[in-house]
Amino acid sequence: MSTRLMSWLGLLLLCLSLLLQACAGSENGGGEGGASGDSGMGDAPCTECGERGEIKLKISKEKFYREWNEAAYGRLDSTAVVGVLPTLKVTAGRPETCRMCHSYSADALDFDLARIEDSLFVKAFPKMRRELLLPGMRLPESDTLYMDSLSALLLQTEFTDGKKLEDFTPWQERDNIEQKLVREPPLALRNLLNELASRYELRYVSMPVRLDVYMDPDLGSSGGYTWKILWSLWDARYGELVFLVYSEFTAETTSRVAPEKEWAVPFAPRLWKMFSTNLKSIENH
Repeated sequence: MSTRLMSWLGLLLLCLSLLLQACAGSENGGGEGGASGDSGMGDAPCTECGERGEIKLKISKEKFYREWNEAAYGRLDSTAVVGVLPTLKVTAGRPETCRMCHSYSADALDFDLARIEDSLFVKAFPKMRRELLLPGMRLPESDTLYMDSLSALLLQTEFTDGKKLEDFTPWQERDNIEQKLVREPPLALRNLLNELASRYELRYVSMPVRLDVYMDPDLGSSGGYTWKILWSLWDARYGELVFLVYSEFTAETTSRVAPEKEWAVPFAPRLWKMFSTNLKSIENH
């Protein structure tokens, strides 16, 4: 079992606790229909909690942007230490009435994304040591306020086109483009990365910047969701971007099983492309 996955076991227990609480809340009349006296509706969500079956999704309305720093990518040290940041900003949108959303939350989304990231890093760099940048993991508990402040600063720091790092706009406007590019991060951003690398003795930092997911029970056969993410890998010691991917799509079920878990699965091959592409084959647009 890899370091990242072991580090997330504590959060898994939290997610399970939240799941049980959500199901309990549904039993008390919080499910679809809202009638607490309806004995048929109260138990339905928890019945779904234990449902087994394969979630089959159709991906549509896809947009993407990908860029690699060829020099930084080419000299990746596969034995270095990479600090793993949790997603800096997660928005877990859902309609007020949503029977398939009982296991769905910002924490559950981030945990599921972390599971995907971990498996891909292990596949690409089996010798790379990954350290979760959470208090109680790589970080001492006393660094909680520092990390909260750092996350807020990173999100608000300008990155490209005078836009904040958390802004999706620059990437949405570059739909269907992948390119090799040396992007010079602003000094303020480089300083934040350098400080992080020095403080925790890191070489690289994986940074899921922002994740927006919205659940839609009316999509497909049994519901679906829209997904938008900005994900990046940095050579923090030198303040360089290694690669960046923006990914946006709609996932609709083609089976009777609702998307109550594994929301990040469609993103996996899109992120793997960033680790596995031969940059010599890319022609810049």
